[in-house]
Amino acid sequence: MIADAKDPSAYRFGPRREWRIYVAATKELREKAFRLIYEVYSRSGYRLRIRHESGLWCTIHQLHPGTVIFLAQREETPVGSVTVIPDTGLGLPTDRIFPEPLADLRRAGRRLCEVSSFAVTEEPSGSPLQLTLHLYRLAHLTSLHLMNRTDIVASVMAHHGKFYSRFLLFDEVSPEPRVSPKTGQRVCYARLNLETMAARYQERYAGAKGWRNLYRWFFQNEEEPSILDWLRRSRQAMNREELHYFGAVKTDILAEAGQDMIAVLDEDYGKAWGPSDGKEFSGCGNSS
Repeated sequence: MIADAKDPSAYRFGPRREWRIYVAATKELREKAFRLIYEVYSRSGYRLRIRHESGLWCTIHQLHPGTVIFLAQREETPVGSVTVIPDTGLGLPTDRIFPEPLADLRRAGRRLCEVSSFAVTEEPSGSPLQLTLHLYRLAHLTSLHLMNRTDIVASVMAHHGKFYSRFLLFDEVSPEPRVSPKTGQRVCYARLNLETMAARYQERYAGAKGWRNLYRWFFQNEEEPSILDWLRRSRQAMNREELHYFGAVKTDILAEAGQDMIAVLDEDYGKAWGPSDGKEFSGCGNSS
């Protein structure tokens, strides 16, 4: 299920291991993920309210060096993606829609991350939710072990609320949706407490059979150590050329960002790149 000698950069599954998930840590893979999300949102009729003449769904949070983006492919066709965003000086995307619960969690000392830009266009034949569950397994491991977070938050489509509350057992799914300023869609606030997740999954799912045993899926996976090693090896911040390409050439994100946001990227890329590179960020040559 994890990487093999033929393609050590991919997490593979399926009867012929033809389904692959990558940490999108290169310009090519990131662009495929951003394009897939844009196309899914466009086909779904979302009223996209941010400039994407390039056909890419890319936000300032996805430019942050701590963000982890996953891209799933069947053979060479992109079929799924999810982004895990750590809470930083940029805040989180959900702050624009549901600022109150996030502020309460931060005051309580919780360490947050957000699962965002989730899309699956195809599932393996005869295996409902298989790709979805693989992506959520990787998002969970990234949140808990790579980012050391206590909670996952998300703004989920209102009509998907029951999937998150009843199947994925999110602790909170707000009953009153709000309109996303970026997509024009009604979304609900959702939160998953990672510190109590195992106990709740054990109680609900430990006796379930097959793929429905989500306790075994998330917490009794013998391959977890090798998956974590793969995640740590694959994770990589954008380099300067990639940041300029996605933030200034393909979009106007850096030009439209305020000085405070540019300062956060300056500081955090300085840590990711090291002192010699980080000093030269300066919005990658773009004024804000």
